[in-house]
Amino acid sequence: MPPDIKAVRQRDPALVTRIVSALILIPVSLFLLWNGGLAFTAYCAAFAAAMAWEWMRMADREAPTRSFAIASAAASGAVLFAADGEFFWMLAWPLAGAIGISFTGDMPLSRRWRGGFGVLYVALAVSALASLRSLNGFNAAAFILLIVWAADSTAYFAGTWLRGPKLWPRASPNKTWAGFIAGIAGGTAASWGFAVWQTEPLTDTLIAGILLSFAAVAGDLAMSLFKRLFGVKDTGEIIPGHGGVLDRVDALMAACIAALAIASLNVLEGPL
Repeated sequence: MPPDIKAVRQRDPALVTRIVSALILIPVSLFLLWNGGLAFTAYCAAFAAAMAWEWMRMADREAPTRSFAIASAAASGAVLFAADGEFFWMLAWPLAGAIGISFTGDMPLSRRWRGGFGVLYVALAVSALASLRSLNGFNAAAFILLIVWAADSTAYFAGTWLRGPKLWPRASPNKTWAGFIAGIAGGTAASWGFAVWQTEPLTDTLIAGILLSFAAVAGDLAMSLFKRLFGVKDTGEIIPGHGGVLDRVDALMAACIAALAIASLNVLEGPL
């Protein structure tokens, strides 16, 4: 028997809007990911600029305009360096921006880390995806996205429908242990499917999938904690049904950083 539409909307009023947004964004993202090159780099740089702007708005609404400009330029510039394999500048460029932001505005010294930390987090996350696509190829980036989408989707639906004990109410009152376990299981299952489909080493691909699944769930939880700390519900309103860009890619950000770490260590064979 199909689920009652009214019941679905009562559980998540924004579900239909979420689905419509996803049906638009996913094909565009996949096409640019497959195409790679300058088009994908520009796409990542644009998202990095929007994400850095959202972080500044979330962390310090009263920040001067130059802080928003520095944040966006620092994050997007890091992506351009990363795609070209310039890893020194990938780190140095946003670090300089973070330092610049820390000395602007009237925020008390005890809270000036907020803007700078966000710029570094955004820059490293998006740069990781751009560099892995540029240097390791389509499969590496596709593997990351597949794991994150599987983990995020299964966690969301399990948490929404099964509910149960809360995972960490202080960070997010809606996230549950059922969603956490389902997210890890979903991401792991997706890595198994990827290994079979692409004939990658099964054990190493599963290990990478599990690590990325944990990172994805942790990234989602961390963003909820930051929003609670900064006193906001959503990071923005640019994506209907999802809030801001950061709301949509919070899990992906942590997973990209974890993937870059795995690839850099070079201890696992497989897509990374």
